[in-house]
Amino acid sequence: MARINLLPWRQEERERRNKEFITLVVAVTLLSLLAAFATWSYFNNELDEQLDANALIEQENARLDTALSEIDSLEQRREDIISRMQVIQDLQGRRPVPVRLWDDLAKAMPPALYLNNLKREGDVLTLTGLADNPNIVSSLIRNLDSSKWMGNSAVSNIQQNISAYEAAPVLNNTVNTGEQSRPVYPEDSYVQFVVTTKVQSETAPTDDGTGLGGEL
Repeated sequence: MARINLLPWRQEERERRNKEFITLVVAVTLLSLLAAFATWSYFNNELDEQLDANALIEQENARLDTALSEIDSLEQRREDIISRMQVIQDLQGRRPVPVRLWDDLAKAMPPALYLNNLKREGDVLTLTGLADNPNIVSSLIRNLDSSKWMGNSAVSNIQQNISAYEAAPVLNNTVNTGEQSRPVYPEDSYVQFVVTTKVQSETAPTDDGTGLGGEL
Protein backbone atom coordinates (compact mmCIF):
# COMPACT_ATOMS: atom_id res chain seq x y z
CA MET A 1 0.00 0.00 0.00
CA ALA A 2 1.55 3.41 -1.00
CA ARG A 3 2.13 6.06 1.67
CA ILE A 4 1.40 9.71 0.88
CA ASN A 5 2.99 12.55 2.90
CA LEU A 6 0.48 15.27 3.24
CA LEU A 7 2.70 17.58 5.44
CA PRO A 8 3.93 20.93 3.95
CA TRP A 9 7.48 19.66 3.26
CA ARG A 10 8.23 22.27 0.71
CA GLN A 11 7.81 25.00 3.31
CA GLU A 12 10.10 23.18 5.72
CA GLU A 13 12.70 22.64 3.00
CA ARG A 14 12.54 26.31 2.11
CA GLU A 15 13.00 27.37 5.76
CA ARG A 16 15.92 24.96 6.14
CA ARG A 17 17.65 26.35 3.09
CA ASN A 18 17.01 29.89 4.29
CA LYS A 19 18.59 29.06 7.62
CA GLU A 20 21.59 27.49 5.91
CA PHE A 21 21.93 30.54 3.66
CA ILE A 22 21.71 32.95 6.58
CA THR A 23 24.23 30.86 8.49
CA LEU A 24 26.53 30.86 5.47
CA VAL A 25 26.12 34.64 5.04
CA VAL A 26 26.83 35.24 8.70
CA ALA A 27 29.88 32.98 8.58
CA VAL A 28 31.20 34.67 5.45
CA THR A 29 30.56 38.09 6.98
CA LEU A 30 32.34 37.12 10.17
CA LEU A 31 35.26 35.68 8.23
CA SER A 32 35.42 38.84 6.09
CA LEU A 33 35.34 41.04 9.19
CA LEU A 34 37.98 38.88 10.83
CA ALA A 35 40.19 39.04 7.72
CA ALA A 36 39.67 42.80 7.44
CA PHE A 37 40.53 43.27 11.11
CA ALA A 38 43.62 41.08 10.76
CA THR A 39 44.69 43.03 7.65
CA TRP A 40 44.05 46.37 9.37
CA SER A 41 45.98 45.24 12.45
CA TYR A 42 48.89 44.09 10.29
CA PHE A 43 49.16 47.31 8.29
CA ASN A 44 48.56 49.43 11.39
CA ASN A 45 51.39 47.61 13.11
CA GLU A 46 53.57 48.13 10.05
CA LEU A 47 52.67 51.82 10.03
CA ASP A 48 53.53 52.17 13.72
CA GLU A 49 56.86 50.45 13.15
CA GLN A 50 57.58 52.71 10.18
CA LEU A 51 56.68 55.81 12.20
CA ASP A 52 58.96 54.64 15.00
CA ALA A 53 61.72 54.05 12.47
CA ASN A 54 61.18 57.51 11.00
CA ALA A 55 61.30 59.06 14.46
CA LEU A 56 64.52 57.17 15.22
CA ILE A 57 66.02 58.33 11.92
CA GLU A 58 65.08 61.92 12.71
CA GLN A 59 66.67 61.63 16.15
CA GLU A 60 69.83 60.18 14.62
CA ASN A 61 69.88 62.96 12.03
CA ALA A 62 69.54 65.56 14.75
CA ARG A 63 72.33 63.91 16.73
CA LEU A 64 74.54 63.78 13.63
CA ASP A 65 73.80 67.44 12.90
CA THR A 66 74.89 68.31 16.43
CA ALA A 67 78.00 66.17 16.04
CA LEU A 68 78.81 67.81 12.70
CA SER A 69 78.41 71.24 14.27
CA GLU A 70 80.76 70.24 17.05
CA ILE A 71 83.23 68.86 14.49
CA ASP A 72 83.10 72.13 12.53
CA SER A 73 83.70 74.03 15.76
CA LEU A 74 86.62 71.76 16.63
CA GLU A 75 88.04 72.17 13.12
CA GLN A 76 87.83 75.95 13.48
CA ARG A 77 89.51 75.78 16.88
CA ARG A 78 92.17 73.51 15.39
CA GLU A 79 92.81 76.01 12.60
CA ASP A 80 93.02 78.84 15.15
CA ILE A 81 95.47 76.86 17.29
CA ILE A 82 97.60 76.00 14.24
CA SER A 83 97.63 79.67 13.22
CA ARG A 84 98.68 80.72 16.71
CA MET A 85 101.37 78.04 16.80
CA GLN A 86 102.64 79.25 13.42
CA VAL A 87 102.82 82.81 14.72
CA ILE A 88 104.67 81.62 17.84
CA GLN A 89 107.08 79.57 15.73
CA ASP A 90 107.71 82.54 13.47
CA LEU A 91 108.37 84.73 16.50
CA GLN A 92 110.67 82.10 18.00
CA GLY A 93 112.53 81.84 14.69
CA ARG A 94 112.90 85.61 14.40
CA ARG A 95 113.77 86.24 18.05
CA PRO A 96 117.57 86.02 17.70
CA VAL A 97 117.59 88.15 14.53
CA PRO A 98 117.64 91.64 16.15
CA VAL A 99 120.39 90.73 18.63
CA ARG A 100 122.59 89.08 16.01
CA LEU A 101 121.75 91.83 13.52
CA TRP A 102 122.92 94.68 15.75
CA ASP A 103 125.97 92.70 16.83
CA ASP A 104 127.05 92.05 13.24
CA LEU A 105 126.20 95.62 12.30
CA ALA A 106 128.54 96.94 14.98
CA LYS A 107 131.27 94.54 13.87
CA ALA A 108 130.81 95.62 10.23
CA MET A 109 131.68 99.26 10.98
CA PRO A 110 135.25 99.91 9.75
CA PRO A 111 137.47 102.61 11.27
CA ALA A 112 137.21 106.20 10.01
CA LEU A 113 133.48 105.82 9.52
CA TYR A 114 130.49 106.68 11.63
CA LEU A 115 126.71 106.66 11.23
CA ASN A 116 124.37 109.53 11.87
CA ASN A 117 121.14 107.82 10.85
CA LEU A 118 119.84 104.25 10.82
CA LYS A 119 116.39 103.30 9.58
CA ARG A 120 114.66 99.98 9.06
CA GLU A 121 111.66 99.48 6.80
CA GLY A 122 110.56 95.88 6.69
CA ASP A 123 113.68 93.84 5.93
CA VAL A 124 115.64 96.77 4.47
CA LEU A 125 118.14 98.70 6.57
CA THR A 126 119.22 102.17 5.42
CA LEU A 127 122.50 103.46 6.86
CA THR A 128 123.47 107.10 6.48
CA GLY A 129 126.84 108.37 7.68
CA LEU A 130 130.27 109.82 6.91
CA ALA A 131 133.41 107.98 5.84
CA ASP A 132 137.04 108.97 5.31
CA ASN A 133 136.94 107.92 1.66
CA PRO A 134 134.89 105.78 -0.72
CA ASN A 135 137.12 102.77 -0.04
CA ILE A 136 135.88 102.76 3.55
CA VAL A 137 132.31 102.60 2.24
CA SER A 138 133.32 99.66 0.04
CA SER A 139 134.74 97.93 3.13
CA LEU A 140 131.43 98.52 4.89
CA ILE A 141 129.57 96.90 1.99
CA ARG A 142 131.84 93.85 2.09
CA ASN A 143 131.51 93.53 5.86
CA LEU A 144 127.74 93.72 5.66
CA ASP A 145 127.57 91.07 2.94
CA SER A 146 129.88 88.77 4.92
CA SER A 147 127.33 88.68 7.75
CA LYS A 148 124.93 85.74 7.85
CA TRP A 149 122.15 88.11 8.84
CA MET A 150 122.57 90.75 6.16
CA GLY A 151 123.10 90.73 2.41
CA ASN A 152 122.44 92.41 -0.93
CA SER A 153 124.14 95.57 0.34
CA ALA A 154 124.55 98.50 -2.02
CA VAL A 155 125.46 102.18 -2.06
CA SER A 156 122.43 104.25 -3.00
CA ASN A 157 124.13 107.66 -2.65
CA ILE A 158 127.58 109.07 -1.96
CA GLN A 159 128.69 112.72 -1.83
CA GLN A 160 131.96 114.52 -1.19
CA ASN A 161 132.88 117.95 0.25
CA ILE A 162 130.41 117.64 3.12
CA SER A 163 131.04 119.71 6.24
CA ALA A 164 130.95 117.53 9.29
CA TYR A 165 129.99 120.29 11.71
CA GLU A 166 128.16 123.54 11.44
CA ALA A 167 130.04 126.76 12.04
CA ALA A 168 130.55 127.31 15.74
CA PRO A 169 132.37 130.03 17.70
CA VAL A 170 135.82 129.16 18.99
CA LEU A 171 136.54 130.02 22.60
CA ASN A 172 139.58 132.21 23.01
CA ASN A 173 140.89 133.89 26.13
CA THR A 174 142.36 136.74 24.14
CA VAL A 175 140.33 139.71 23.10
CA ASN A 176 139.65 139.62 19.37
CA THR A 177 137.98 142.38 17.53
CA GLY A 178 137.51 140.46 14.30
CA GLU A 179 135.37 137.43 13.53
CA GLN A 180 136.72 134.01 14.37
CA SER A 181 136.77 131.46 11.52
CA ARG A 182 135.46 127.91 12.10
CA PRO A 183 138.14 125.31 12.91
CA VAL A 184 138.95 122.74 10.27
CA TYR A 185 138.04 119.20 11.31
CA PRO A 186 139.32 115.99 9.74
CA GLU A 187 135.74 114.98 9.08
CA ASP A 188 135.35 117.92 6.69
CA SER A 189 137.03 115.85 4.00
CA TYR A 190 134.80 112.84 4.63
CA VAL A 191 132.27 111.62 2.08
CA GLN A 192 128.62 111.28 2.97
CA PHE A 193 127.06 107.96 2.01
CA VAL A 194 123.72 106.16 2.06
CA VAL A 195 123.94 102.36 2.12
CA THR A 196 121.09 99.87 2.05
CA THR A 197 121.23 96.23 3.14
CA LYS A 198 118.62 93.51 3.49
CA VAL A 199 118.01 91.50 6.65
CA GLN A 200 118.47 87.81 5.86
CA SER A 201 116.04 86.42 8.44
CA GLU A 202 114.82 83.67 6.09
CA THR A 203 118.30 82.18 5.70
CA ALA A 204 119.38 82.55 9.31
CA PRO A 205 121.76 79.78 10.48
CA THR A 206 120.29 76.90 12.45
CA ASP A 207 123.46 76.16 14.44
CA ASP A 208 126.00 78.66 15.76
CA GLY A 209 128.38 76.06 17.23
CA THR A 210 126.84 76.28 20.71
CA GLY A 211 124.24 73.57 20.16
CA LEU A 212 121.44 76.03 20.87
CA GLY A 213 120.13 76.13 17.30
CA GLY A 214 121.09 79.76 16.79
CA GLU A 215 118.95 81.15 19.63
CA LEU A 216 120.16 83.20 22.53
